[in-house]
Parts: sequence; structure tokens; C-alpha cells
Amino acid sequence: MIEGLQRRGALVTRVPVYRWALPEDTGPLRATIAAIAEGRIGAVLFTAAQQVVHLLQVAAEEDRVADLRVALGRDTVVGSIGPTTSQALRESGLPVDIEPEHPKMGHLVAAVAAGWRGIGKAK
Repeated sequence: MIEGLQRRGALVTRVPVYRWALPEDTGPLRATIAAIAEGRIGAVLFTAAQQVVHLLQVAAEEDRVADLRVALGRDTVVGSIGPTTSQALRESGLPVDIEPEHPKMGHLVAAVAAGWRGIGKAK
């Protein structure tokens, strides 16, 4: 849509409708990154593209990006709520193992619950 408007001569300014910030206490996220990197978490669910940004940002601060990438590719099943989040994961070089048919939390949880063990064994 934006490109179409620009081709017609419009000056388009993107305005983010929302942007999530990291919480003040990133301790739980740091602990989760360590657990993923150490292969102690079997499945991770992403419900927003911004979560991918935050995960990699904090992992970089912890010098765990390489370990995190290896674990998500080998040990941990990655569930994505829908196309936008899946695109963010893939553009960041992270896998998407499960994406539900409908981009809703319940569908994501059900899809991961139904398929994570089989996918995890295949990784």
C-alpha cells in the first residue's frame, strides 16, 4: 500500500501504532536466554515480532546470541503466532517450527502442544 501511494506522488510517513519496551527487570528474560542456550527449554512461543528484537538484544548483552541460535535450531521447538512474527524470526536467522493456521494465542498453544515433541525429536 505504501509503495502504491508513493508511486502516485504521496509523501508517506510511517507512524508505529505501538512499540513495546523491555521491562525494567530483565532478569527473568536473561535467565530464560541462559536456559534456552543451555538446552533446558523444549519449546519457545513468540507472540509478537518485537519479542524477537528484545530476545536478541538481551542475548547480545549477555554474549549468548550464538548459543541461543544453536539451541533454537537444534534443541528448542520455536512456535510463532503468525506471519508477521514468523517473518521477524526468519529475518533474524531464527527458525520457525510451528505456526498455527489462525494467528491466535489458543491456536498457537494447541499447535505447539500437539506437535512439539515430534519436531523436537527430529531436530
